[in-house]
Amino acid sequence: MRKLQHSLYEMERPPGAERFVFAILAGAWVALAWYLLLGGGLAKAGGWLGQDWSAGDPIRRICLAVAFFIYYIRTLFTVFVFQKRGMGWGSFFGITTWTLCIYIFLAILAETDHRPLGYAAGAGLVLFAVGSWMNSYAEYARGVWKQLPQNRGRFYSGGLFRYSRHPNYLGDLLSFSGLSLVAGSWISFAIPLLMLTGFVFVNIPLLDSHLHDHYGAAFDQYANRTPKLIPFLY
Repeated sequence: MRKLQHSLYEMERPPGAERFVFAILAGAWVALAWYLLLGGGLAKAGGWLGQDWSAGDPIRRICLAVAFFIYYIRTLFTVFVFQKRGMGWGSFFGITTWTLCIYIFLAILAETDHRPLGYAAGAGLVLFAVGSWMNSYAEYARGVWKQLPQNRGRFYSGGLFRYSRHPNYLGDLLSFSGLSLVAGSWISFAIPLLMLTGFVFVNIPLLDSHLHDHYGAAFDQYANRTPKLIPFLY
């Protein structure tokens, strides 16, 4: 676990070639998802596999394709602008592989759903927008605060971090819960459930341990008064 913590949060060198490879791979996954959703790729793949994956509701497919692109742009800002620490190759490839699985899974569900978008999908789009804003704003506000000379080396607990220790994780959880609603199948909620499991049992314990080691009492006092992930619940 210590090795994983170092790979995820403690590499002091700035991210180099890894982030450019990440940008290329993640962009390729978005292009693949667009081809599956809008270019007839999924119908062709279904034919090869003996499945009838005929094109579903076009608005649903367009919404999902646009959401994938927005998520890609947002992650580029995180990797190239907000993230100052390095990250190992294993972490980058793990993230890109997970992203590819999500895109393909949601694309199949959306492509094969012929129902028109309803209120649930509309609520999903709102959730996606709120989660995307939450993740990006939390990172942006912290980044701006960290740029001030008097704040270098200090622990940040303002903005959305006043209500959750990890608002960026909560933002991703909301975003992909929203995309699951857009996809239109209850099976798609396996994605946010897996994300929640990873956050609770892996990411949050490792990151909190790193923050405790790095900031000591300042983080401990903050952790005692601030929920780990979901305000008022956890």
